[in-house]
Parts: sequence; structure tokens; C-alpha cells
Amino acid sequence: MTGCAGGPSPEPQGTTATSSPASAGGSTESALPQAQGVTPAEANSADTYELTQSYTDPDKLFTVKYPKDWTAQQNRGYLELTSPNGKVTGTVASTKARPPKGDWFTRPSHPLIGHETPLGEQLKTKVYTYASYIAAPSRKDTGDSVLWGLTESDNKGIVHLKNKGNPAELWAEFHYGPVNEGNRPLSQRKGVELVNEINQTDDAGTVDAILKSVRAGA
Repeated sequence: MTGCAGGPSPEPQGTTATSSPASAGGSTESALPQAQGVTPAEANSADTYELTQSYTDPDKLFTVKYPKDWTAQQNRGYLELTSPNGKVTGTVASTKARPPKGDWFTRPSHPLIGHETPLGEQLKTKVYTYASYIAAPSRKDTGDSVLWGLTESDNKGIVHLKNKGNPAELWAEFHYGPVNEGNRPLSQRKGVELVNEINQTDDAGTVDAILKSVRAGA
């Protein structure tokens, strides 16, 4: 996980640190320190969370699996997912189909790093899951959120796919919310505690499995 924003981040150490939360749509993140904690429920295989559905983008840059009971919308070359209870919404996309900017991408400044992923092994690099707490940009909004995603060791929330001479990048982020509704933004310590708490839910375990199912290519 990263330290303070502003310089290259060291490679994450260990696999038991929590991830920090984030808010949908370009919200401002609450700075969270590196912290040891819990990660989403272990999901060592797609079978654990019944990831029976599969999506490959039109350019065949990546494939991702997800549960049958999640709502999936394929839109211009990327995938949008919503959990059955509506608490989690997520996007998996190549930067070619959906550039990581504007209201749909949240760059993690202070992610808490979770586990290395099979995607990293496939790409012969280090790709990690992360989580982060993000305060809503305006207290008029419905609430804060917890963000989960994938990142390389630079902690920018982008994964370089190294696609046979055709450079491509992937980003994946899932938001759980609203949380902390109607209250002031949480302190760093309380933000970490909230992430640890949400990471114990079935929703967190399912997202963890989805993120670990991502592969480069068709």
C-alpha cells in the first residue's frame, strides 16, 4: 500500500494490509496510512463465490468472471456490474474503451493493499487488490463509500496488459455504499476501521473473487 501521495510508492509489503475506501465519481479521498488489517474474505477460486458468468471485451484485452445473480451491463467495450442488493457497483474496462478520467474513475492515492493476483502472475509483474475509504465530495451527497480495485505497485489503479506490441491498460473499481451517511468525513483511523468491517461482508468476498478472476486476453 502506499504512503503519502506525491512520489513513487514503494512496492507493497505483505498481503494482510487492508485497502482504503473510495467514493464513486471522482470524490476526494481521505488520506489513509499504511496499516495492517483484514482483507476481504479469502476467495481462492471462482467456484467459492460461484462466478459462473464470463465477459471478454470486444478487443479481447481482458476476461473477467462474475456471479449469475449480479446485474451485468455491457456498454461500448466495458462491463458494469451491480450486486443483487444494490450496495456494490463496479466497472471493469480497458483504457481504450473507457479512459480513466472524469466522474467514472477514482485514482487511489492511499490504497491499503490486499493480495497479489493471478493476473500479475500471468503478466509476470505484481498486481494487487486494494481497498480505500473515500469521503463524498459534498456532504449533500448520500454518503461516503468503500472502493476496491486492482493496481500495480505504483498504486495508480491501472494495470498494464503488455498486449503483444499493442500497449493496453486495464482498470477495475467497485464501490460499496453509501456508508457513514449524514456524518462528517471519518478520521484516518476510523476510515481504516470501516474498511476492515466492510471487508468481512459477503459483498467484499465476492468482489475480491471477481478482481482475482481478471485475466489478460480472451
